[in-house]
Amino acid sequence: MPKKTFDEIYHVKEDYRRFDARETAFGQALKKTGKMLEFSSLESRAKRIISGRKGFSLLDYAFHDAAGMYETPFGERHTQDRGFYKWQSLGAAKKYPGVGKWEASPIEASRIVKKAGMFYGAGDVGFAQLDKRWVYSHTRYGKPIVFDDVEEGYTNEEKAVIPESHKWVIVLTVPMDIDNFQYAPSATESASSLGYSKMHFLAGMVAEFIRGLGYHAIPCGNDTALSVPMAVQAGLGHLGRHGRLITWSHGSMVRILKIFTDLPLEPSPMAPEGIIQFCETCMKCAKHCPSKALSFGEREHTGVCDANNPGSLKWYVDTEKCLEYWNTVEAGCGICFRVCAFNKKPGPLHDTVKWFIRNVPILNPLWIFADEFIGYGKQLRPDMFWK
Repeated sequence: MPKKTFDEIYHVKEDYRRFDARETAFGQALKKTGKMLEFSSLESRAKRIISGRKGFSLLDYAFHDAAGMYETPFGERHTQDRGFYKWQSLGAAKKYPGVGKWEASPIEASRIVKKAGMFYGAGDVGFAQLDKRWVYSHTRYGKPIVFDDVEEGYTNEEKAVIPESHKWVIVLTVPMDIDNFQYAPSATESASSLGYSKMHFLAGMVAEFIRGLGYHAIPCGNDTALSVPMAVQAGLGHLGRHGRLITWSHGSMVRILKIFTDLPLEPSPMAPEGIIQFCETCMKCAKHCPSKALSFGEREHTGVCDANNPGSLKWYVDTEKCLEYWNTVEAGCGICFRVCAFNKKPGPLHDTVKWFIRNVPILNPLWIFADEFIGYGKQLRPDMFWK
């Protein structure tokens, strides 16, 4: 039986419009309060440290902040066309006199880029034709993102311009530490921050590698475009009930980055099916979500809050409720990551279970029962991390 296409699995209505990043939960919080996270101030952190709350000690915050070094050199949270996400060369790529572009077939170019990406630290690498539907219409700060017939992408005070020649996207994952994530939600959980740091370095290196071959590259993390649909199109996994990418190799424990380029590449095949079918039965993330932001129902085309962009078939997350809980627990929550049944270290047992999930879905209830019975995904005591 031939594999289903992206549009067959994730039907998108014809009236779907590119999402405005100002309408995401973070963007709306920024509009309403001038800041995305109410609990992130030094004064707020100091109160938690002084109170003696487990998982929020000075030791935990020092550990957490050092893992998040991706922001420090640039002094701001806005990352589009900044630092390692710069849209032009960082200076490592060279242009040699009398030497033209590196020439290869799209298949060979994809093989080479994947080889380089994996060496630089990617968990996996995939390729797709750039689908403009997933590019934000505006940045979180209101700048229009447009396409134009220019050679190299750029941003200025008025707009961000992506060249029409950038017809391909490279999507890479950065695996996160499963063990450390078991301490979420707390400042002890620093796998997320470390993942973001690695995203910057990885994006910068792969983009500069492509520029060294004589092509152009626009690296981005969570800015500029939606990561999950691009990752699905690039064959890295499928969209889970919790609104996150689930991969067969690393489960939900990945961060995603992407690079737009004019280097012709061979699109990757869709990831094997079975993840969506498992999520339809599992519902573990929805059961454990303290903010009740996750759906127990079927996939649909209609959003559940103002921070959703309706029109594509998926499980919608009430991201406003989710962010509200972050401010209540005073940390990035991550419980849906922590409890996801796909988050297992590789090994013969778990690899065998994944084979059955892909090929014998009738047994899914058994694996779900076993996952809960064994106790996977339970929060570990943050104060025990250092012991």
